[in-house]
Amino acid sequence: MIRPQPAAWFEIIAATEDADGVFQSLAAAGCAEIEPLARRPAAARAAVQGYASMPNGGIYARITGWTSDAGSLAACMERSHARALVHFPQAPEELQAPLILRNPSWIQPFEIFARLVGMPGRFVTDPSGLLVLVAPLMFGYMFGDVVQGMVLVLIGLAFQRRWPMLRLLVAGGIAATVFGFVFGSAGSIHGAVPPLWVDPLEDPLPVLLVPIVFGGALLALGFALTGLEAYWRGKLAAWLGCDAGFLALYIGVLLAYFHPLGYALAAAGACIQLFGRLIQEPRIGAAFAALGELIEKLVQILINTLSFVRVGAFALAHAGLSSALASMAQDAGSQVGYGVLLLAGNALIIVIEVLVASIQTTRLVLFEFFTRFFEPTGREFRPLPPPSGSSEEIRNVPRT
Repeated sequence: MIRPQPAAWFEIIAATEDADGVFQSLAAAGCAEIEPLARRPAAARAAVQGYASMPNGGIYARITGWTSDAGSLAACMERSHARALVHFPQAPEELQAPLILRNPSWIQPFEIFARLVGMPGRFVTDPSGLLVLVAPLMFGYMFGDVVQGMVLVLIGLAFQRRWPMLRLLVAGGIAATVFGFVFGSAGSIHGAVPPLWVDPLEDPLPVLLVPIVFGGALLALGFALTGLEAYWRGKLAAWLGCDAGFLALYIGVLLAYFHPLGYALAAAGACIQLFGRLIQEPRIGAAFAALGELIEKLVQILINTLSFVRVGAFALAHAGLSSALASMAQDAGSQVGYGVLLLAGNALIIVIEVLVASIQTTRLVLFEFFTRFFEPTGREFRPLPPPSGSSEEIRNVPRT
């Protein structure tokens, strides 16, 4: 599990009053991304004392800000041959360092979910890596069809360079194809392939129950991530003495449906939660307040868990819509009519279901999963845009 990384603070002292010329020189050298905070000309030698000896009476530009890669910035300063020095002191205490999400390219499309809410704080989990599995699973479960899933994959692959976010469609299409085999649906014809698990229309109850179990596991994971964040903040002991009890209570309630030991775990979790609150605030009134808060939180989280049943409900709706289309196509009266209706109907289902499944997946991720641990308190690193003009023009910029 990863968290956002703070950008590095830098100071550049350049023997010129033209700060923009320094930026052009760095761009020509292929510099690391930088976010300037200030570009101040300084006539006094005091601005560069401790950095280097410069001729008396020189005009200097002092540039401060943030960089995504301190090593690359230092290296490109060497390549640029600019009359400038770069230094990496400690950032001023009054400034909040911008944060950078450092995910591999195959995870980056899933950063959009976090960015819809805001930049996670420095000690907040970046959930993008988890969503590589979570989001396609929910989308594919609601959109289970072999042929339609393959169509989504092809559309995503064909247009992902023009619209990079369509890489999400590739992942969702792969999941939809897999669940098409699970549910035995291909081209809106149930039974076209033998189901690996169950036909939703013949046995709907398991189709509704599995997403609830999945949602319970996902919400429990969200609570567990608060423990990881408490560890990063150096407050793990406080989390173990209180909030860990509610996590144990929730898991125990879920397990009690399958095994009686869940009741024991739930009771232990409730005791940890209540005793932890009493230690923090040793009053009788606080005990009753903690008990009421515990019951309220438990009821709320159980309702949130049940909201994942919508994933199964939309899987059934998809199966019903596909079945209706297959029946209409069979009544077309000719092979041509059958093919036209089936083709047009599948296209319509793809358009409708992409919208519906995407909206429901986004809603569950943002309003059920993220609310357990995600705090958008960070500030995103916003580097300077690439310089305008051709590469040849940039290379011919006079060195500072």
